[in-house]
Amino acid sequence: MIYYLLLLLYPFVATSQSIAQKQYTLREKSPNVLLFSALTSLIALFFFLVTSRFDLVFDARLVPYALGFAVCYASAWAGTVFALRFGSMALSTLIISCSLIFPTTYGLILGEAATPTVLTGIFLILAAIVLVNLKSGGKEKFSLKWFLCTMVAFVGNGVCSIMQNMQKRALGESFTHEFMIIALSASFVLLLLAACLTSKSVGKDFKTCLPYASANGVANALVNFLMMTMIGNIPNTVLYPSVSALNMLLAFLLAFIAYKERFSLLQYVGYALGAVSVVLLNL
Repeated sequence: MIYYLLLLLYPFVATSQSIAQKQYTLREKSPNVLLFSALTSLIALFFFLVTSRFDLVFDARLVPYALGFAVCYASAWAGTVFALRFGSMALSTLIISCSLIFPTTYGLILGEAATPTVLTGIFLILAAIVLVNLKSGGKEKFSLKWFLCTMVAFVGNGVCSIMQNMQKRALGESFTHEFMIIALSASFVLLLLAACLTSKSVGKDFKTCLPYASANGVANALVNFLMMTMIGNIPNTVLYPSVSALNMLLAFLLAFIAYKERFSLLQYVGYALGAVSVVLLNL
């Protein structure tokens, strides 16, 4: 019973990340997204260090996979925060969640079965991405900035999953914490360096950024902790579809009620198709 209560708690913790990101970008006229993402990576790094109990065995073979993951992870975080700054929380969350198409396609390339459920999910994802980018009546201007940032997050998040998959296939299940520690360390360095090179007020930005980045990082750590706790205690066929559906539903309600986001009929249809597609791919 306790694990199903955690399952109900999970989407609220996951959505709190979006709230922290959105509030930071609303508060700051020129938010330092790279510094925000760097601090988030640092807090997530602490989480993996603590939960590993410092019982770590590093292997040089981890490095290329971890560095590939780090670049994608940094891109995904920065792209996500920029997307929430320039556009809709609900639609950004939908498209980024649809990045499941990457590991699914990777699995198909490696010979996994192309079941009707998987093929239907892939088709619905493509349809959803097209529909949510359509505006009816010509009243709203298409935001190229938002679309490009969302695509960076979409691709970065999807390739992160592929890098994790490649590492698991090559080295097995033994190096999860070591992999993430290397990757998050590299991500933090990359993002911090980029922040320093692109901003002359990193010290000043740090003070305003820290509370929101801390909230975002702690929420991210809790998301990882809850998922690690639930895996193995809730069947995968229940866990992953439920997490995906509840996350997207809560993000939509939050965007609709708290941030007053409104969409065209085609976008609502696209959102519904995207939610169904994510559940299908998780099955």
